[in-house]
Amino acid sequence: SAEEAAWVPYRERPDWADVTPIPQEEGPNPVVAIGYSDEFVDVMDYFRGIVASGEKSQRAIDITHEVIARNGASCTGWHWRWLCLQSTDANLLKELEYCDHLSTRYTKNYQLWYHRRLIVESIGISVAQREIKYLDGLLVDDSKNYHMWSHRQWLVRTYGLWDEDLALVNSLIRIDLRNNSAWNERYFIMTRGGTDMAHLLAAAGNEREYTSTYIEKAPDNESAWTYARALPSDPAMGVSPIAVLVPLATNILEAHSHNVHALSLMAEAAVEQIAMAAHSKEQEQAALLAISYYKKLIEVDPMRVRYWAWCLQNIPQPSKAA
Repeated sequence: SAEEAAWVPYRERPDWADVTPIPQEEGPNPVVAIGYSDEFVDVMDYFRGIVASGEKSQRAIDITHEVIARNGASCTGWHWRWLCLQSTDANLLKELEYCDHLSTRYTKNYQLWYHRRLIVESIGISVAQREIKYLDGLLVDDSKNYHMWSHRQWLVRTYGLWDEDLALVNSLIRIDLRNNSAWNERYFIMTRGGTDMAHLLAAAGNEREYTSTYIEKAPDNESAWTYARALPSDPAMGVSPIAVLVPLATNILEAHSHNVHALSLMAEAAVEQIAMAAHSKEQEQAALLAISYYKKLIEVDPMRVRYWAWCLQNIPQPSKAA
């Protein structure tokens, strides 16, 4: 490119003559020396010189750009850039735009996302809406990116952007109802990042209804089943979270008799009933039901046949005293 053609080595730049370059220490007899390009060696030698002198200036910021452009995972490059930004009272909104540009190149780069978090944290709430909208666009294109979700969770929890987060999650699930990342984020929202289980309990009824519609659309969708199982039941009802889902599982099995998720839930519900039954006859009936479900699972789910066999062997025995 024209930019590359115009690039001048630091050793030939008059304004860098005061910096002493520091070569990389490879030891006296390197076994497998890495074949760095001359350009890379030049940039890194002068960058090490800047760091060694402790210089935090605009030109130090500029050379961190050169470092990051050649090695986006350079922890030292990103760290020194942040120290320089703090020392020079730089425009952090422009730095955020710089990160925007690099995010398309280094979407799964931890150092970039950590740097971005430092910037947003320093600017504060005034940039929160900009950030959440920016992430919305990225996650629609790359909805399984762990680094984006991690950054988003920090942002949502820090600035209380729960409604904005839920809007994206609803959209992602509509696009792909098997998106396990979106279902995981939904649980994060409903529990307020794991800090408010009462909020989840209050929302559980509506969430169970919401999830049931997606299970009915795709009965083999493990993500939705897992989310449904995680929803608590109202303690006042005296019914377990598993038992609450029995009507749904029953309906699914009427149309899909080999559905592993529904069968396993019914088996667990039967095992629960053994412990809850007041009389031995009821316990025996529940045990027979559990046995039938686990035998069916062994038949239709060969991938986990040993696990289902183990479950079958460990069905509680009815109490003779009951």
